[in-house]
Amino acid sequence: MFKYLKIIALVLVAGMFASCSDLLEEEVYTQVSDSRYNTPDGFEEAVNAAYYPLRSFYGTEQGLTATVFGTDTYREGADGDFKYMNRYSNEFDSFDYISEWIWQNMYQGINITNTVVQRAEGGVDGVSQEITTRRAAEARFLRGHYYFILVQLFGPVHLTTEETEGVELEASRAPIDQVYNQIISDLEFAIANLPVEAGQYGRATKPASEHLLARVYLTRATTDAAGSDDYQQAANLAETVIDDYNFELLEDFGDVHAVGNERNAEVIWAVQFSENTLANVSADGKNGNSSHLYFNFPYDQEPGLFRTVEFGRPFRRFRPTQFTTQEMYDLEDRDVDSRYKKTFKDAFRVIDPGTYEIDGVETTLAEGDTAIWFPGYNMPIEEQQEYNMQVITPEEYNSINFPPLWKHMDPNRAGVNVTAGSRDWLAFRLAETHLIAAEAYYYMDGAASIDAISHLNAVRERAAWPGEEATVVSRTPQALAEDGIDFILDERGRELLGEGFRWFDLKRTGKLVERTTAHNPDAVPPLGNLQEFHRLRPIPQAQIDRTEGGESAFPQNPGY
Repeated sequence: MFKYLKIIALVLVAGMFASCSDLLEEEVYTQVSDSRYNTPDGFEEAVNAAYYPLRSFYGTEQGLTATVFGTDTYREGADGDFKYMNRYSNEFDSFDYISEWIWQNMYQGINITNTVVQRAEGGVDGVSQEITTRRAAEARFLRGHYYFILVQLFGPVHLTTEETEGVELEASRAPIDQVYNQIISDLEFAIANLPVEAGQYGRATKPASEHLLARVYLTRATTDAAGSDDYQQAANLAETVIDDYNFELLEDFGDVHAVGNERNAEVIWAVQFSENTLANVSADGKNGNSSHLYFNFPYDQEPGLFRTVEFGRPFRRFRPTQFTTQEMYDLEDRDVDSRYKKTFKDAFRVIDPGTYEIDGVETTLAEGDTAIWFPGYNMPIEEQQEYNMQVITPEEYNSINFPPLWKHMDPNRAGVNVTAGSRDWLAFRLAETHLIAAEAYYYMDGAASIDAISHLNAVRERAAWPGEEATVVSRTPQALAEDGIDFILDERGRELLGEGFRWFDLKRTGKLVERTTAHNPDAVPPLGNLQEFHRLRPIPQAQIDRTEGGESAFPQNPGY
């Protein structure tokens, strides 16, 4: 917990709810007196401000770097910074910007939520007890969420539920069982006091709290703080979200992330962004939802193409590993499972017609023809030259050329070089709920678990090409028996690729070192050096330095 003066006024985003809209709209306040939070308007502003730090993690370079880099599914592309986080090299230390960014913003969120909860406990004149309790429940959902991110990344962290009112120099690292107990307490309060459907889209709800708590129990079960019934609790909560509400898996996996379809029946809860350029800023003040930037490749340098809003700004930050493109999305399975085709953009059409030299052959490209094709399998150069297009096969993938992830693309940006995306981040969706249940049942009942297989097949059947449903689900029992938790991790990878889960998934299942060193060449010598101690991130040096007593009072994680 950085030792801030009162930070709420500094980062406050107040939601003003128009009677004609059910969307959370935001205005920024930078100078607010402390007494304002005891007024009806000020209290609402504080509640809405508590959501704002979510934008520092979801859909941002910082959050994606912490969760996508350094895993079995993604390695480094040609551009961008923070490659040490993918390599786990010596530069990954207590001065790491990403770790400090997340630490700072999560604690800013915690301090705002503490303020809301504390003011609610004392009552707010002019606000009914019902509304006060509901808003406190929203704040506790968010506080539990922020602490959950912190405890997964850093282990023991400073635990406080008190509003910060001045400079604080004392801090300590609470054992993780205490942190998890607080998270669970917060989410149980949220479940008991939040509505099934929010009055304004984007607010916390009861099913969102149940989904998050299921994820918390699934994670705590793998730690020293594990409870004897954590897996059963995770399964029960996931079943409740699946069975008791109106959420449903969309028929077509490709529709889940379709542009303009962000508010669909599969989404349990989303982090909001906006097309309003004044309101659409992330916590770093510039990029909105910038996830569209980081998974692309420089198509605009290829014959027949130039940069467009539709095809995206071609950063090449995160490059899929060979394991991702060739094994996790197995070539044979692509005939029955649609997710490879609907996850990656494997072709670009010609928008700049002309005659170009491609692989040494003069080739004429007409508008609308295919300019680039990633077939997803290798072929001899002679066969490639039979196609009137640029063909890039897996053996030719490198840090520049690779099939881009397409689920985060944002063609609604104002211009080709605009970085601020406006699409909501789909933080909780029903497919993940099924996968949480499947993992919990697997750990309880083993690979023969009918319940684990059933939940895996719910996701897999939806992913099948029409007419291939029976083939997809028939493969599950044998694959689960043979591969166990690795099969579940593969399934999570196919379904949730690039959605900010992977590092957490590998850590939770004890597979971070094994699978990353096996599939990510950057994480092993000579470039990298992934070790077991990297299952925790470094405590920011600024936190240690600002704590009275320094490292003796707030010790660094081992290895850093």
